[in-house]
Amino acid sequence: MSILDRIENIRKIKGLNKSQFEKVLGKSTGYVNTLYKNNSIPGTEVIIKISDNYPDINLNWILKGEGEMLKESPANNQLQVEEPEVSYKNATLQHFHADIKKDLAALAEGMTHNFEVVSDGIFESLKGQQKILKFIDDLDAKAISKATLKLNEMLKQTK
Repeated sequence: MSILDRIENIRKIKGLNKSQFEKVLGKSTGYVNTLYKNNSIPGTEVIIKISDNYPDINLNWILKGEGEMLKESPANNQLQVEEPEVSYKNATLQHFHADIKKDLAALAEGMTHNFEVVSDGIFESLKGQQKILKFIDDLDAKAISKATLKLNEMLKQTK
């Protein structure tokens, strides 16, 4: 499995489409497809973005394909839910309720993290679009058009 295949697996595990994933990585739409088309590998900045946004992903697995995709440490894997230590046969209804509450809290925490990552990616994309719109707004189209016409006239006169 190539590094691109492993990165594609991360995208799928995180439940993102290519466009959403590219935004998380700070890349333009079509970036992943271009990598596949050119049989390229992503730069270190992409690997760093993956590591920053998904601390539960094993970097050794991404880079070398060694080990498991997800780190085994519960502290680094917010979506991992620990198995209860007691037998359900002897557990009381209150214990079940406490375990379910704990599991739901861990799940909610993991989902919140994923929503924050997606939200940050969307925010960064919007900031980029805002910069482009400001640049376009600052352009003086009439002045550029006049300058282009004058330049064309000057070029015709020099021939």
